[in-house]
Amino acid sequence: MLSNRGRKYAALDLAASYTKDRGHLYDKTKHSTGLVSFRNAENFLMREEILSYIKTKCIPSLEPDTLTYYDGPFGSKRLRKAMAAFINKRFSPVSAVTTDQVSFVSGVTALNDILSLCMTDEENDGLLLGMPIYGSFNPDMRSMSECKLVYTPFDGIHQFTTAAVGCYERAVEEADRNGIKVKALVISNPHNPLGKCYTREALEAILRFCNKHNIHLISDEIYAQSVYGMSSAYTEFTSVLSIDMTGVINENLVHVMYGMSKDFAAAGLRLGCLITRNEELGQAVRSLARFHGASPVTDAIATTMLEDEEWHTEFLTESARMLRKNHKLVAEAFDNADIPYDHDA
Repeated sequence: MLSNRGRKYAALDLAASYTKDRGHLYDKTKHSTGLVSFRNAENFLMREEILSYIKTKCIPSLEPDTLTYYDGPFGSKRLRKAMAAFINKRFSPVSAVTTDQVSFVSGVTALNDILSLCMTDEENDGLLLGMPIYGSFNPDMRSMSECKLVYTPFDGIHQFTTAAVGCYERAVEEADRNGIKVKALVISNPHNPLGKCYTREALEAILRFCNKHNIHLISDEIYAQSVYGMSSAYTEFTSVLSIDMTGVINENLVHVMYGMSKDFAAAGLRLGCLITRNEELGQAVRSLARFHGASPVTDAIATTMLEDEEWHTEFLTESARMLRKNHKLVAEAFDNADIPYDHDA
């Protein structure tokens, strides 16, 4: 017999989608006539390149201490230093990110769980999200914490501009009337599933909104280096880290999530990180990393990739080129079949 808690987790059945037969899905060599799934956002375009690099550059560089507990479950100091350097180079933060401001766990999914646990206490504590948004935020952030998710409709208002803040205001007011206390706003930038980026002005307005209500901003920036600018309405990616927070928001309320799954086409590495200047939150994440620690082998592989600036610069450039090329192919196929789609994504 299980406890009530155990029965609840069994009923969630979060493993169901992984245990189904996947033989009907497309595979370049095994099943070229299979169905193409739009369910998961994975960059298969660069899979051979990343696999080749791991085999030839990362695996040979593994050392004996890679098979130990190493520097602990929240990322080796070398990995955290390499990621800080990567963020400083490619996210243009106003203040340089330091090694101690980076904490790793076994993927951003685990980080979603950890952050919801760290930011909500009661069943009536809530997290604010726009709508639509990445659907798995729901199981990721609610399964353990049991917090409420407050979804914000935009009713035709462009959610990536300053006008969206009024919608968030109304959502917080309605949540309060329903007895839900919003503790954080979660955004996806670049956005999943809409494929758009927030304007700098919108991000600053969102930061001011969060400061006004004294709530955290969690910015999921895992697609940051996968933008490729196809449409006339294209907005360049802007990290919240690149905005001067002086007089805008208490920087302890601002947190960025990033990882190796999307930009580096390596979801199987299971490696995500939090960048925050909030020392207490960083300490909480590192404590819970004991239960969500990444493998030191994965740690070593990612470290090699991040330290090799010449390689990852070329890799990310080629990835953007391939994404642009294949976006064009899919768009043309949709046009020829009279299938409507968002031309501005």
